Amino acid sequence: MFNQDFYPTPDELIEELLALSISKEIPSRFSGLKGISRLTLHGRVLEPSAGKGNIVSYIKRKMSSIKVDAIEMDPELSSFLLGAGHNVVWSDFLTFETFREYDSIVMNPPFSAGDKHLLHAINLASRQITKDCEIYAITNAETIKNQFSVTRKELARLLDLHNARIKFVTNAFSDAERKTDVEVALIYLKVRREDASADLYKRTVDAVSNAQQHDIEGNITTALSTFVKQQEVQERLDDISRLISEYEQAVRLVREDYEVSKRKADFLSYISTINGGKIFTPSDTSSKDYEEELQRLRSTYWKLILQTDEFMKKLTTEAQEKLNRQLGSASELEINSTNIYMLLHAIMANSSDMLLSSVVSMFEKVTSYSRREFSTNIHYYNGWNTNEAYKIGKKVIYPFFTTFGDWDMGARDNSFNSVDYRIKGFIFDLLKAFEPFREVNYDFEKIGKGEFRNDVLRFKIFMKGTVHVWFNDPESLNKINYVCGRKFNWLPTDEELRNDPKARNFVEKEFGDIVTDVRRLLSDTNETEDIG
Repeated sequence: MFNQDFYPTPDELIEELLALSISKEIPSRFSGLKGISRLTLHGRVLEPSAGKGNIVSYIKRKMSSIKVDAIEMDPELSSFLLGAGHNVVWSDFLTFETFREYDSIVMNPPFSAGDKHLLHAINLASRQITKDCEIYAITNAETIKNQFSVTRKELARLLDLHNARIKFVTNAFSDAERKTDVEVALIYLKVRREDASADLYKRTVDAVSNAQQHDIEGNITTALSTFVKQQEVQERLDDISRLISEYEQAVRLVREDYEVSKRKADFLSYISTINGGKIFTPSDTSSKDYEEELQRLRSTYWKLILQTDEFMKKLTTEAQEKLNRQLGSASELEINSTNIYMLLHAIMANSSDMLLSSVVSMFEKVTSYSRREFSTNIHYYNGWNTNEAYKIGKKVIYPFFTTFGDWDMGARDNSFNSVDYRIKGFIFDLLKAFEPFREVNYDFEKIGKGEFRNDVLRFKIFMKGTVHVWFNDPESLNKINYVCGRKFNWLPTDEELRNDPKARNFVEKEFGDIVTDVRRLLSDTNETEDIG
């Protein structure tokens, strides 16, 4: 009856194998393990190399409620299993395919082909759609230690992917029914549906063709280099390549799901008709649902590809709305390298303008009340007696036209987190105006009732409905005033700076040596032709 790969599994080794699902480390071999397997298995179990049924009998003896399906290739052993009342469902495990889903696969496959059997078990488990599957396997230790073949290398990759626990045991069959001194590996892994998806994802990404990669690089590198540091260009290219592959695979799966649902609905509708309407007919998957799902996918992946999240944080609410409108239009476009290049180029070409619009938006909000009566002035350096009302000083007072209570001032948890949302929005917009000129920290320390500070500014909330703000970075504030002065034509033009000593003296006195830095910033915007 015995063939070269037939080694009936001793109960002690089965016990030790099943214990791996509970603990990575077993204190000592075969010690204190009795009954531990009662905690490990449930539902339906597959034994794909059943032999004469040692593992099947052990499981049914220990856990009578479990249903066990057995597979055995040897006709004599298969007949023996059937005679013992076991459920034999197939002969050759390597050709076994099923719609049935298993909670566990427990196996002692032929040592000469342990890698192939374990790979097939993992493949079956990975295709399950309703439940995770635990796999317990006993293999020749060399199958794990000596990765000389393609199948063994792929097995090693999958064991790593599923965080397998592996324990090497010597003399495991020394006292068994059929003796051998070969070292074995006890393996436990849990194939989770999300891990199977992760593996599908990895294989999809790895499958990106060289032609596609070349296409992406050829069309997008130039656009990337205008706003990404040179050393980061390849990293972003790799990200974009990966995201395109993800998107394409997701669309294929959505389409396949829709097609299956559609075929099912059509078929059940047909057989219901020919059987007098007595077959249950599910609701059809509408084309509207299909289009909406694809639209959501496109919108999500455009945001990921264009990497707008970090940029968005730097914009005021008004500028964010503008960018969102652009992204909304983008979601109508299909995702491919040509469209990616076009949108990268368009959005990033306008990124400096968007940042500066945040600066101007904040400036207008803070100075709107003091500027009204002087709205017709052109140059504040030669048109007004004082400049203080027409630029942001070290302190500003902003009215909210309401009253504030203790909770509005952060009393709920004694921190900035619980400050009234309107005040927080105003403070965040102030901070975003500093983004083009310095790194900005959005965390605040409480220093008194309704009073908070960080390295950019300090502010205090008053119950009468005003917020007083003191700026801690005069150099960056100066840059903001210069940018906005240029925007509103309050400052000398470049021609005046070249030809009018009074204009030059005014700019040097008001803004010092910051002008060069600001001009460098403005040179990235459409104001370039105004810069001397």
